[in-house]
Amino acid sequence: MRDYELIYIVNPNVTEEQLPITLDKVNKFITDKGGAVDKVDQWGRRKLAYPIKKFTEGNYVSAKFKFAPKGASELENNLKLTEEIIRYLLIKLDN
Repeated sequence: MRDYELIYIVNPNVTEEQLPITLDKVNKFITDKGGAVDKVDQWGRRKLAYPIKKFTEGNYVSAKFKFAPKGASELENNLKLTEEIIRYLLIKLDN
């Protein structure tokens, strides 16, 4: 298991009530594949530096977790297919 950090931006059309559902989707995928989520931070709604898919704002979320290296590409594929997530960055942390 390696340590990873995932930063992702959730579509601004997702309401405050729906946001926890999106976060749970990502966390559930990680735990279902044998990973363990350590910490999730919601940074809130912020203005984007440049438009992404015609959006100028987004809800920023940071997650730190432990995950098997072979599952990282599968996680990225899942994030690409999740409509609520407009951009993400997955980083392997050095120990």
